[in-house]
Amino acid sequence: MKVTREVITDLLPAYLSKEASADTCALVEEFFNQDPEFAALAKEKMTEELLGKLPATPLPKDHERETLIRTKNTLQWRTHWLTMAILFTLMPLSCSFSSNWHLSWIMFRDAPHAAHTFLILAVISWIQFLRTRRRLRSSGI
Repeated sequence: MKVTREVITDLLPAYLSKEASADTCALVEEFFNQDPEFAALAKEKMTEELLGKLPATPLPKDHERETLIRTKNTLQWRTHWLTMAILFTLMPLSCSFSSNWHLSWIMFRDAPHAAHTFLILAVISWIQFLRTRRRLRSSGI
């Protein structure tokens, strides 16, 4: 049996998608060696057809702008979480000195419930800061 252009054209999709067997690939490549003009034409045509079958996913016009806005917001939230974490960590640790240089932890002594509340808020803020930082790092920022 003689291998014709039509036979090779039928085998091209499997060959170009790398799903053809080794024997089929050898047959197609042998035919391409005998007819280089057809080889160039066939590869160009089939590549265009395969690319044409792929669904086009156009991005919205303002995709880059929205991405930039989301990135800026995430960076701002990272800064806010860090500020709150530092503030809530330092609030219960506020202290004063008496006249004889005695250090007094005001918040823990005068309002222990408020001090514990601030420490809980500090832990939450640190966790949120670290989550935001990890999200930014995973995106390469």
